[in-house]
Amino acid sequence: MALDFTTRQRMEYFGIKPVKSLGQNFLNDLNVVQEIVYCAGITKEDLVIEIGPGLGTMTEKLAACAGHVTAVELDRALIPVLESVLSPYDNADVIQGDILKTDISALISARLAEYKSLKRVKVTANLPYYITTPVIMMLLEDHASEIDSMTFMVQKEVARRMTASPGGKEYGALTVAAGYFSDVKVCFDVPPHCFIPQPAVDSSVIRLEIRKEPPFELDDRDFFFKVVRASFCQRRKMLANSLANAPYLGVARDHAVKCIEHIGKDARIRGETLSPAEFAALSNTILRSR
Repeated sequence: MALDFTTRQRMEYFGIKPVKSLGQNFLNDLNVVQEIVYCAGITKEDLVIEIGPGLGTMTEKLAACAGHVTAVELDRALIPVLESVLSPYDNADVIQGDILKTDISALISARLAEYKSLKRVKVTANLPYYITTPVIMMLLEDHASEIDSMTFMVQKEVARRMTASPGGKEYGALTVAAGYFSDVKVCFDVPPHCFIPQPAVDSSVIRLEIRKEPPFELDDRDFFFKVVRASFCQRRKMLANSLANAPYLGVARDHAVKCIEHIGKDARIRGETLSPAEFAALSNTILRSR
């Protein structure tokens, strides 16, 4: 029988206390949980990978809607809780491990091979804020071709960064990467009182719909992201200097100036003024002019 308890009741029942070093803030508002599942658009044809299921509050709702749910939890103390909570569901399983060290491709292949009715792969998570960017970038760079969409609870500041426009202080490498791989939408904001313990910041739920086709042509995707990273590494410097100072690019300053001017920009600009498409044009120009 599923434990239809509040988060606080589950914590008391199982003797669980949030671990600060793991960034644990357990979601304690069922309306928010249900809204996240709704925003994720979960159906019986979906394999859902949930990162950091915690006490299983959202995992239950996902299992009720999805074809299959695999929850990946780092904290060993939470595994018995999850196994108990999910015991009524034959379409859910739990893996103990670090998502950044998990072979996600193998996991997806195994589940799709076992459950033939699954057509899509969706990822959900209430991410600990200290690993938000590494997890998102890993999923985008290494697994975008295997995933259809991702719905995350993140710090509100991160949501703003991912949807920022060129020129602002929130615009950066994460914005460009998210926009290249996906169409990013902020679904709704979540105040601190919806968590135990309450975080010091507001949160937002975002959905990343993975693009089937890239938004612009790249001669070399890895080089493109190196150019983007170099451009934001020293935000106060002119773009030409930032590119020349990045040893992994191998671009002299005079070459950088010519390439920037070739795409119709003043060589004195800073990197944060370029749109993702202009970064693409710049990286292609650098490669083609060597």
